[in-house]
Amino acid sequence: MRFKRILPQPFLSLVLLASWLLINNSLAAGSILMGAIVGLVVPWITHRFWEIRARVADPLALLGYAGVVVVDIIRANFVVARQVLGPNRALRSQLFELELDLRDSLPISILAATITLTPGTVSCRISPDQSRIWVHALHSDDIAEEITEIKQRYESRLQRIFGQTAASGGTDQPNSRTKP
Repeated sequence: MRFKRILPQPFLSLVLLASWLLINNSLAAGSILMGAIVGLVVPWITHRFWEIRARVADPLALLGYAGVVVVDIIRANFVVARQVLGPNRALRSQLFELELDLRDSLPISILAATITLTPGTVSCRISPDQSRIWVHALHSDDIAEEITEIKQRYESRLQRIFGQTAASGGTDQPNSRTKP
């Protein structure tokens, strides 16, 4: 209990320390001390306002997920550049609904952010009950393939990261609705 009082968000404290050191581009004692102070004070001051508590069940899977996302962002930049520089009439823009197997706001928010960060796709809306997300793809020939890729590359990994069981209610089939 005492540990939580001093470090209410240990992962956030670590991220703040690392960010401070990267921003200052220094490993000097003063930079480390100031980064540690920021990493301790900011979470301690703000912890009462945090509704979402990150409970990462598999930290190594989180690192793997970050790697997959970075590679996908780089790859998608080249694909989108080729699509945009080509004939625009060849683009097949699609809006589709993705049934979610994820539960809890944080993993769903991370999935939505991942979809939006990857060039060529944007998460448009999450349903009020957080069971579906609407996604816009700049170009897609096969909505079912897009859904399968999102579920396999991102959602299943997020389930593992946050200790959720796989395949708990969503489907891999596209929904016929096209408006959020």
